[in-house]
Amino acid sequence: MTEPTCLVTEAAYIHAPRDPRIKALYAYWDGLRRGRAMPARVDFDPTAIPALLPNIIMYDVTASGLYTIRLVGEEVVNFVGRNRAGCAAGTGMPPRAAEMTIEILDAVTGERMPKFRAGKAHWHPDKGYRDFEACFLPLSADGESVNIVLGGISFPR
Repeated sequence: MTEPTCLVTEAAYIHAPRDPRIKALYAYWDGLRRGRAMPARVDFDPTAIPALLPNIIMYDVTASGLYTIRLVGEEVVNFVGRNRAGCAAGTGMPPRAAEMTIEILDAVTGERMPKFRAGKAHWHPDKGYRDFEACFLPLSADGESVNIVLGGISFPR
């Protein structure tokens, strides 16, 4: 008799955040909008959400549509095993995971709308069994185009 196998599937988009930290980050972002499609980076005050900072990842969006990791919170660094600030988005990930990361960032910048994902951390070769939930939230300096994507990632135990 063989044991049942547990398939690790890719993460999926979810309609709204479920994790308390991701909900809190989204609520903070949403409050900063004040009727706008998206807030600006200058509206974002890290001291207003100190408990959430370990779960944050921030991506700069270049004029050519590429993404550079600007900042990575301690919880994300601990999970991944390395601080990839200054690297291109997707650096150090398996090819499919890097491709999905870029697709998510493209969707956020193109649609100028938040995106939420949850599933197994298939993007980390040694931790594909772990659950995660993430949000990707657009920020705009000019109110029109996204120049930063603010992300939050939680790894429930």
